Amino acid sequence: MNNKLQIKFIMKYKSLALLICGLAIVSCKTAKTNTANDSSKKHDKKELFKKGKEDVYYTEQIKNDFRAVTENVQYKFLQSYQATEKQYSILFFTQGFNGEEIHVKNEEGTLFKGSVLTNKKTGLAKNMRILNTEVTSIYDKSTKKTIYINTDKARKYKFVYVMKGNKEDEKPYKITFSDKLRPEK
Repeated sequence: MNNKLQIKFIMKYKSLALLICGLAIVSCKTAKTNTANDSSKKHDKKELFKKGKEDVYYTEQIKNDFRAVTENVQYKFLQSYQATEKQYSILFFTQGFNGEEIHVKNEEGTLFKGSVLTNKKTGLAKNMRILNTEVTSIYDKSTKKTIYINTDKARKYKFVYVMKGNKEDEKPYKITFSDKLRPEK
């Protein structure tokens, strides 16, 4: 009788031990990587930038008929930003910025996050190099509005100027595309 109890006990815990071993083996399998899913995530990120164009808070213009620096000065400026190659443009924040927090992003990630303040003497606030082959988004925390620098125009022009007008306006931002570098004043 004692022998029967031992066999029953062993059988009961043997199946429990097998169950635990089975669970351990299943949980130790390496995760399958799905490259289709990875490219889908990248595609979704690109779509996020394209979708944002539904609400347009800006006007665009192309302007090359203003006072500009010489070609030599312009070239040296582009060299200093390592932006002489075709795929780069320079983004300028100009008038109307009063220290509000701005987030500049492209499909690769954040390019700039910080406050932007217009210098009253020069009319300039901040500038940076952007990749003009990707959509660049600019989020203004004070107005809670996002504007987009689209690749179709950015690829054609070396300089992109963003001016902020009255925040109560339907389209308070003006984006100017140009091949000319404006002097500080």
